[in-house]
Amino acid sequence: MRPIKIIAALFITLAIAFTLSAMPTRLVVRVRANDAKFVGSAVGGLKVSVKDALTGKLLAVGRIEGGTGNTAILMKKPITRGTILSKGGAAKAEFTFDISEPVKLEIEVVGPLGAGNNIHREVKTTWLIPGRDIVGDGIIFTFYGLIVHPYSPKPHEFYIVGDKVTIGAHVTPMCGCPVRPGFLWDANKFNVKAFVYYKGKKVAELPMKWAGRISHFETTFVPKNKGGYKVIIVASDGSRNEGVGVTGFVAVPAKVYHKILGR
Repeated sequence: MRPIKIIAALFITLAIAFTLSAMPTRLVVRVRANDAKFVGSAVGGLKVSVKDALTGKLLAVGRIEGGTGNTAILMKKPITRGTILSKGGAAKAEFTFDISEPVKLEIEVVGPLGAGNNIHREVKTTWLIPGRDIVGDGIIFTFYGLIVHPYSPKPHEFYIVGDKVTIGAHVTPMCGCPVRPGFLWDANKFNVKAFVYYKGKKVAELPMKWAGRISHFETTFVPKNKGGYKVIIVASDGSRNEGVGVTGFVAVPAKVYHKILGR
């Protein structure tokens, strides 16, 4: 047999041996909101990227989708060592890697994808060993923060100088779990404020109160001058979670306002 053929045969033999020794090994990734439940589809899901931590090679990309998990386990019962937190359909991303030797993984999670300004990026590393699945709860990320979505005023919405402007925001933990008085996420324990800026200067700092609807907080502001106003809404819940929403509006004289509306 010619040397070239011998070398080719050797490479083929090695490739077959590698394939036969590779073992499918599973990895589950989840995200839990701090002081709340799992993060999943209801807030847009999360993007997961898995790389070889030593080489930077991208191995897989997926999405965390699913529900928020079991409320009793996560929020009502004492959690003891060995408790499976993900019972009840908690959101996850699952991957299978064919590996023949241990691989150091770098796992990056970005989301929730519906959180706007409050999207987070977190990274963890772990070894994945052939045949030793990381399943069950899997690798759990903890996301600190709140989702703050301003719904009023809408960006660049027009108002008449001197009229009352409602400032409102939808505020939730990162899982999107409901906030209301006396509930697991008690609206009375949330500190929500609106900061109003005009020509680069803060002209108002207004406390926002629960507005009678789940996760809705509101206040009002009366613009005294025409021009553009920026509104920054900040929220915290007493559990080291913070969130920020940004919007703005324009105040104009009544004649201009009606002209803009075509009246």
